[in-house]
Amino acid sequence: MINGDNKLSTIKRLLYFIQCIIDHNKGSHFHLDILNPKLSIKNMEINKLSPSRLLCDAFWNTIDYKGLSKQLGAKLNIIDLGCGNGDYGKFIKKLADKSFGSYTGLDIYKDKKFPSYFSHIKSKAENTYKFVKKDNNFIMSQSALEHIESDFDAIKEVTSTLIKNKKPFLQIHMVPAAYSLWLYLWHGWRQYSKKNLSLFSEKLTKDFPLNISIVPIGGKNTFWSHFNNITIPYYTNKKIRINGWYTQKGVARNILKSVLLDLNCNTEKMNTFWAFIISSKSVELKFKSIII
Repeated sequence: MINGDNKLSTIKRLLYFIQCIIDHNKGSHFHLDILNPKLSIKNMEINKLSPSRLLCDAFWNTIDYKGLSKQLGAKLNIIDLGCGNGDYGKFIKKLADKSFGSYTGLDIYKDKKFPSYFSHIKSKAENTYKFVKKDNNFIMSQSALEHIESDFDAIKEVTSTLIKNKKPFLQIHMVPAAYSLWLYLWHGWRQYSKKNLSLFSEKLTKDFPLNISIVPIGGKNTFWSHFNNITIPYYTNKKIRINGWYTQKGVARNILKSVLLDLNCNTEKMNTFWAFIISSKSVELKFKSIII
């Protein structure tokens, strides 16, 4: 397979697109529960984010963490695959408030900005299962699985370990949808279609008793906003590649407008991300009833 994160020749760049398109059609439409929560950006930091990331953050922002903690029977003790600088640890800690227990970030490097008050493990995501402790009940990732070559194996091993712990658990993996290929171009090993995630679900539920569901994130408005305001300028303007696209006049306003239009559409047409949700049978993810 070709990894879009590597420096690629022109031929490999073309082959990468063919590889991804073929991969999008692998699998079958196995039954998957599709959730349609009303998302909110209330009290969120909305500057300097892409439309897809804003909508992903709206998803995290709308989870009922207090109710989740009750279902888990404990505070949230999180492992974040591909944690980067640990910003999502700070974000979830603030959102979960008294329901927050601990956060451990796992990545192949430790970012200089990673908070000292959180735990960090320097390792490949495929090894995550080795570090899952008895009290870990929430596994998350944000835009990480597409960078893991053996993505399914990583999830399966973590799931197996969580089940062996004999405690309720939840996993949420935010992954780019098939349409993201045209936005991020050469990025990671893959994107994820509904067929891909259905195949994951089918394989996992053959071995384990689980609840599995997906949430489509984004739609045509955020797709075109990203394509026009980020993708095209980024790949055609050297200054923007160096300094970032948010210095452009009106871009932030256009992005926010598209986010508000797609915030609660939860459509499978031109969605740019999926929330892939895996939990033990006793856990059902709930969302807060709040207004934009």
